[in-house]
Amino acid sequence: MLQLKQIHQLTDDVASVIAASIFNPTEEKLNVLMRLYKSDPNRILYAFAEGEKLVAIIGLKINRTENTAVILHIAVEEAQRGKGIGRRLIDEVLQQHSFAALQAETDQDAVAFYQACGFAVESLGELYPGTERFFCVKPNGHDRLV
Repeated sequence: MLQLKQIHQLTDDVASVIAASIFNPTEEKLNVLMRLYKSDPNRILYAFAEGEKLVAIIGLKINRTENTAVILHIAVEEAQRGKGIGRRLIDEVLQQHSFAALQAETDQDAVAFYQACGFAVESLGELYPGTERFFCVKPNGHDRLV
């Protein structure tokens, strides 16, 4: 059974899962990333764990003014992909928080994933030479008393 837990330290498990969401991951990039999550109170890093083993990770930046969060990183361990774990991770985060919506910016490779998770997708055009980017937003459909 998968359990959601907040991540506070860069362990080998965290590094191995989150590396899939980073272009050209290096030890230095991973250390900088974890320092950002530790030092910025508006950044949260969660993982799905099966026992002690991490199988998926999601990093968020909270916009308290708009009551939204942006997905900065999301990754599922390669052997666990295609099982709905990423979608469950997104849904679990929405249940845990009272965000009005989750947002993400992505490229063509991940558009189908976000659409399958219920995100509306809009092209931002070619923000980088030869690379079309997309803005994705999913309203929080969970009614939650705060």
